[in-house]
Amino acid sequence: MIMKWMEVYIVARTGRPKSDNPKKTLIGLKLTEEEAARLKGYASKHDMTITQVLQRGIDMQYAMDKPAE
Repeated sequence: MIMKWMEVYIVARTGRPKSDNPKKTLIGLKLTEEEAARLKGYASKHDMTITQVLQRGIDMQYAMDKPAE
């Protein structure tokens, strides 16, 4: 009887690499139907996600608080 040896391969885990600064905080937001439609429309028109639009808005608010040099 001839026995065949099974080869064992170590398979690396696939997926996204771990982030140095993971985003773990979830914040809820209530909007009217009109506000939600405007937000979705803006994101779609500018080829952005809703999250990207909101993050950009937060950055813009902080930029407005900086004193003029």
